[in-house]
Amino acid sequence: MSLLHPYYIIALIYMLFFSIQEVFVKKVDKKWFWILGVYLVIIAGLRDSVGPDYGSYKGIYIYSDTKEYGSIILKALHIKSSEEVEIEWLYALINKILLNVFNAPFYVVTLVIAIFAIFFKIEYTDDNTFYPFTYTLFMFIPNFFIGESGQIRQNLGTFVIYFAIRYIKERNLWKYLFWVFIATGIHNVCYIFLPMYWLVKLRLNKFLMLGLIIGAIFASPFEIYKVFGSFLNNIASDSILVEGFNGYVDESVQRLNGGFGVPEAIMAILTFFLFTFDKPMEEKYPYYEYHKVFAVFGICMYFIFRNNPIFSSRLAGAFIGFSYIIIPNAMYVVSQNTKRLIYGFIIFLVIFNFILFSSFKNITAGKFTIDQYKNYLLP
Repeated sequence: MSLLHPYYIIALIYMLFFSIQEVFVKKVDKKWFWILGVYLVIIAGLRDSVGPDYGSYKGIYIYSDTKEYGSIILKALHIKSSEEVEIEWLYALINKILLNVFNAPFYVVTLVIAIFAIFFKIEYTDDNTFYPFTYTLFMFIPNFFIGESGQIRQNLGTFVIYFAIRYIKERNLWKYLFWVFIATGIHNVCYIFLPMYWLVKLRLNKFLMLGLIIGAIFASPFEIYKVFGSFLNNIASDSILVEGFNGYVDESVQRLNGGFGVPEAIMAILTFFLFTFDKPMEEKYPYYEYHKVFAVFGICMYFIFRNNPIFSSRLAGAFIGFSYIIIPNAMYVVSQNTKRLIYGFIIFLVIFNFILFSSFKNITAGKFTIDQYKNYLLP
């Protein structure tokens, strides 16, 4: 077992302190959440060769400057050009401007991407839960290491599309389409969110939810996603990042051939919260019905794509990341005693994830340990 660098421990303690405040005392002023955001930008954005994907993204940085501005703009307009641009247009444009115009070192890229990602993360979290510190604490391990400190492109694109969910709530189609355009310009996995503007209007009762989830579980061995062919491959795969992505994966926890592991346990927990607190959440929590649709689709997608580690993490994971917000939100609609039980369970999961993450090769492969982590600003 390896020990996380103290910078991460400080973030965990800070979140825990304000988490207790917001759950059991009173709502915490948003400025304290922004302070956390600035700190997370520093430890993620100014990291020095930290994260299994670091080298891959450095290669993308150099690659982006080999493409012409015209080719990048044509890709944004979905017009084929003589020069192939193999990454999303907006991410390529950001990289090219930073290198071509400012001749910026690579850590400026990670810093800029972290600033945008944390901004959108804070905004969508504040929009969708009364317990932002608790939710962020709950999601910190391993998401912060796989996201802000790892697959920064998908991470930013996903946070942009999470932010855009506010326009689904407002039923403002044009603003939602604009942010889908921006998000897909960073990572094309965000295309799968496009139908959600209409699908959130589905009314899912417990019987329908159960039928969809059981159907997805039974469909899992048949790998029905293969009928979509190269379409899903184009959305989810990044050959240049596969090696880095695999740095996060411990083979012993891949649940192949019907096995059961941590992801299945998390799906079971999310399903339990969906069914147990469905009625009070519908009555008391704003837009819970929308959250529920995202959660059910995420669970179903996970099981459908379960035999493909890339699809089940990138496609289903994009939905599941937003769906987890249901777990801390349940505390808003229950009695004080039940709230304490849920909170205790959340803290248990935080500790469990901390131990699990520290026990596998994830922590050393990513250089997140006390002896490996380096930062351009912090000592």
